[in-house]
Amino acid sequence: MKWNLLMKTFFYVSMVALLIFLYNSLREFKNKNENSFHVKSLKKSLKKIMIKTEEKRNFYEKSKMKYILQWSSPNNSPFVYMGVGQSGFIERNCTFTNCFVTSDRNYFDDYTKFDVIAFNGPDVVRLSEHTLPKRRSVHQKFVFGSIESPHYYPVCSNKLDNFFNWTWTYKVTSDARWGYMVVRDSNYKVIGPNVEMHWMKKVAMAPVSVEFKEKLKTKTKAAAWFVSNCYSRSGREQFVKKLKEKLKKHKLSIDIYGDCGTLKCPRKKQDECTKMIERDYYFYLSFENSFAEDYVTEKLLYPLQNNAVPIVYGGANYTR
Repeated sequence: MKWNLLMKTFFYVSMVALLIFLYNSLREFKNKNENSFHVKSLKKSLKKIMIKTEEKRNFYEKSKMKYILQWSSPNNSPFVYMGVGQSGFIERNCTFTNCFVTSDRNYFDDYTKFDVIAFNGPDVVRLSEHTLPKRRSVHQKFVFGSIESPHYYPVCSNKLDNFFNWTWTYKVTSDARWGYMVVRDSNYKVIGPNVEMHWMKKVAMAPVSVEFKEKLKTKTKAAAWFVSNCYSRSGREQFVKKLKEKLKKHKLSIDIYGDCGTLKCPRKKQDECTKMIERDYYFYLSFENSFAEDYVTEKLLYPLQNNAVPIVYGGANYTR
């Protein structure tokens, strides 16, 4: 009896010990598997982080390419002239062609990776604050670009205070220049417009050739003006009206072509129109539609390129 009781006790104790051993073994095995799984997951996460870090490092250290994002419409001036990718720089034989232009904000899946974000002035002044970039990286430059007069597109919003790093306009003090024209010297080097210009002295100029004097003999009319905007902010229409009255006393007149005058010369025949300036007119009215510092448009080129004297009316310092 005692022997049987002893055997039963031994059997139960052995079974309990075996169960405890199996439980601990299974628990240890499970923990090992879980730890192994966590280690593998951790390794995968670390690998992803390392790959992303390497990609980011490679991005900023890659082949000196500078990436430019057009935040506003690429179809408006001056963005429309930039081209896509490197094309605009290559086609113009630029000194530097390592610039890549796109309007795709998702090109890098993160717009803070672009070197430059460019904003078209006439567009950005109309954008609401929530449509502007919310983030920017320390290496990025935000650029304000415009070739329009601020009289028509004033930047008067507080949301743009201290927003831009660089300016890209016709002004001679802009960080980057985009004007309507350049001045070159006899060696074809660009020397203006500039804050300080050093024009050639009259005594250093070559004499007027006989051939050029012969060309001038075809001219018989005083002045021409091509104009389509009849209600400008500069008030040039009123000035011309008074000028015509003064000239009439001397039996001279101003021939006005376009929507604001009685004469016609369609834009599609611009070559013929400019040839007419060269052939017939001594003077041409290069009158701007608004007064703004350094704002001089292609209107000044019409007479200069066609052997006529420009009469200027604008807010710029024309000596520079």
